[in-house]
Order: sequence, then structure tokens, then C-alpha cells
Amino acid sequence: MKSRTGERMSVQYKTSWSDLVTEVDTAVEQAVRAEILARFPDHGFLGEEGGGGWEHEYTWVLDPLDGTTNFAHTLPNFVCSLACYKGREALVGAIYDPSRDELFSARRGDGAWLNGARIQVDPAATLQESLIGTNLMWDMREGRALNLPGMIELGMQVRGIRSLGAAALEMAYVACGRFTAYVQWRLSPWDYGAGALLVAEAGGRVSKYDGTDLDPTQRSSVLASNGKVHAEIVRYLLKHPCE
Repeated sequence: MKSRTGERMSVQYKTSWSDLVTEVDTAVEQAVRAEILARFPDHGFLGEEGGGGWEHEYTWVLDPLDGTTNFAHTLPNFVCSLACYKGREALVGAIYDPSRDELFSARRGDGAWLNGARIQVDPAATLQESLIGTNLMWDMREGRALNLPGMIELGMQVRGIRSLGAAALEMAYVACGRFTAYVQWRLSPWDYGAGALLVAEAGGRVSKYDGTDLDPTQRSSVLASNGKVHAEIVRYLLKHPCE
């Protein structure tokens, strides 16, 4: 494949022909891992491409390129997402969108920010005022079609549903009020680590699809919202359980 500058891009398959990894994913992860471990040699590191674990007191969790398929097709919806945990509690998180030069950041107890300006979740109080993000393609492809009725019913109640193809970006958009909520049935810790802290610090709520707490070390369904419509969304999703 070619990049937007016309240069050849190395693209490989991971789990399937729709699950891509590029040389940029690998290079970014290697660079960030080296920088962090040089500064904090006693910390752990978990990356989407290079793996890792939760054996240390502090663990950095990185998705070097969330939205790889978008990137490979020169679509602008891709970001780098990084969070640092103490135990199972996120302390800081950042999501950078290079296409728009937008840096979303959060520190536990200190709020959430976009390029230095404080951000808050959407004030919408009803589903009718809400714009929801999700990515149904993965559910259809992985045989979880039973999830779709709940989303269809939910879609009939909300203002609209959008799919950007990058979970971290969509959670950042919940944090800054561009989306009212984001729903996804299977995400990995690097997909939602920074985004979950951003949403919480911006005044929202993050849980599994059924409203229970996330375990940041596990793959999980994720519902991130402004908090005001959280319970209503859970009610629709529980009609068609997915896990």
C-alpha cells in the first residue's frame, strides 16, 4: 500500500486480513518503549505490538497506532494512546491525533484537557440529544450478530450513530463532548486505557456494557458516556447480552 505522500507502506496481517499492522505501529511502539524504560527502568510496559504484563507496581500501556486500517488507507482517524497505571489505577493518560494536532490528556484528580484547555463531557440529558460512537464491523465479523438488535433499538432512540474506526479517538471524543457515548463489545487494555481516564476526569462514566466495573488488565466490552445517559444505554444493551 502507499502512504498519502506516495511512498510504499509495509502492511502485514495479524489475526486476519482485516487486522493490520504497519511498520509505523512497530516503530512508534519501539521508540516509546525505549524512551519510557530509559526514564523509568523499574516500570512495566504493555504494548499492542510487543506485549508485556502487569508484574510491576507501575505499568505503561500503549497503543502506538489505534486506527491502523484508517492509517493504511490514508484516512485521518488514527491516534497514539498511552496510559500509566499504579497497580490497577490509571494515573495519567494521553491520546494524540496527529492529523488534527490534538493532544487529549488527563491526570487522576486533575481533570482532562485538549491542547491545554479543560474539557468536559456532553451535557445531553436524553438519548434523543445523544450522538453515539461504535464499530459494528467487528461484531458482525466475529460472529456476535446477536449484539446488533440492541444497537438497532438504541439507534432508534438517539440522534445518530457514528463509526470512526479508532476506539481511543472515539473515547477522547466522549471526553470532550463531541460524542455523548461510545459502545464497543471487545476492546483490549491498550484500546481503552487512556480513554477511560479521560472520560472519567471530564465528568463522564466508563464501565462494561452491563454497567459493571472494568478490569483494566483484561479484554472487555466498554461503555463510555457522559454519565447522564449511561443507565439508559445499559438497559438497551442488556436486552442482548454479548459476553
